[in-house]
Amino acid sequence: MESNGHSRWFERMLYELGFELWIGDPAETRTKRVRKQKTDRQDAQLVLQLMLENRFPRIWVPDAENRDLRQLLWHRHRLVQMRTRVMNQLHVVPLNKACDTKRRCGAPPAARNWSQSR
Repeated sequence: MESNGHSRWFERMLYELGFELWIGDPAETRTKRVRKQKTDRQDAQLVLQLMLENRFPRIWVPDAENRDLRQLLWHRHRLVQMRTRVMNQLHVVPLNKACDTKRRCGAPPAARNWSQSR
């Protein structure tokens, strides 16, 4: 089977049933294709030919435990990104509030009460 991102359930099911699944590198398979025209039938024939000739370009696939760990790490990474975004937004709130007061935002302290000093 060629690699794609939406087949984990199928891979896990085959593993639980005791089948060995080989996942091929689509870019490497594409380089071994003679014709430019691509159909499912020709793809299947090419994969069969490569497997019979022991030239099927397999990619490394992590085991289920390693995949679960990677999924947890990815989830933690996304949570840290969300926390950083929220902290940055909260950091800006008081700065924006200071701009809403009588003084002009970004003005030096001497020029902030210019209209009241007259």
